[in-house]
Amino acid sequence: MPGVGTISSYLDRVRSELLARPSFSFAPDRDLPPPPARPAEPGDGPRVLFVGFPSDYSLAFLLGLLDLDVRVCGILTSPGAHPAILGDNALSRIAGHLGVPLLRTWRINDDHSRLDIAALAPDAAVMASFDQIVNARTLRVPRHGFMNVHPSLLPHYRGPEPVYWTIADGASRSGITLHRAVPKFDAGPVLAQAQVAVEPDDTSGTLVRRLVGAGLPLLDTALTSLLQDAPGTPLDPAAGSYRPSVGHRRVDEAGSAAAAERMVRAGVPDMPAWTRLDGRVCYVLLARVVPRGEAGPERAPRLAFPDADLLLLTTSPRCHCHHDTENCPHREEEAAASG
Repeated sequence: MPGVGTISSYLDRVRSELLARPSFSFAPDRDLPPPPARPAEPGDGPRVLFVGFPSDYSLAFLLGLLDLDVRVCGILTSPGAHPAILGDNALSRIAGHLGVPLLRTWRINDDHSRLDIAALAPDAAVMASFDQIVNARTLRVPRHGFMNVHPSLLPHYRGPEPVYWTIADGASRSGITLHRAVPKFDAGPVLAQAQVAVEPDDTSGTLVRRLVGAGLPLLDTALTSLLQDAPGTPLDPAAGSYRPSVGHRRVDEAGSAAAAERMVRAGVPDMPAWTRLDGRVCYVLLARVVPRGEAGPERAPRLAFPDADLLLLTTSPRCHCHHDTENCPHREEEAAASG
């Protein structure tokens, strides 16, 4: 879509600062400095609704969308994902700067939610991370439907935590898929896709940053295809995989030191693995596999596994997810016990 996108030095600065980060988070709690009194100058292309969260991942694609020749006519988010969504946050700052509604929608498929979306008269919707399944009636509200941006090579790693499982499983490649949304998890036809190699030291955060870098150049082509009602390339979910959401997994329960080290990297930054040291809970942020008995940094705790030892190089008493407490309800052991 040639032309000029939304004009705003404030958004240019936000974009530059975000893309300078080496690691991205899915935590929906990002805030921004208040925007200037002077509003942004919107693009005058097709009307597009953005659906997502105030997270690094979502914001990157919202800012990418604003760089295209489209008019973002509204932003929709889900308040149940994080308390910050009900207050001032990155999405509310950007919506105010654009002069468009921010729809905090508890149930996107309710009649009143569909009416709110329809009132914006969107030609299309772009979704980048969202915690609700959008049903067929809602998907039909924008004239040309919804596009979803999923951080995996679909049909592989369908589901809510694809980047985590990519690293935890030791996969050598990942990717990003822009596809037409359908009323099933990550199953609609592909409009654009890019492959990204997984590096041996990748955390979820560093891999997400590179996936976003590969996905942003595809946004224009994929959105153009959506607006032209292009059929896309059908997916066969049976040929791929679905993986569930995860909590803070217990690192000492891994089957090997290598699997435990991948679990640690997969959990950083949003859902660190944990263990107990001297009876106290600690969350592991950095670990290294060493041969059994090999000396490591002084006082570095270690966990023994059948294949090797795992040195716990950086730990924290805090969970670093949005609860940020020692006794986090996301910890899988407690979740299983309470169930």
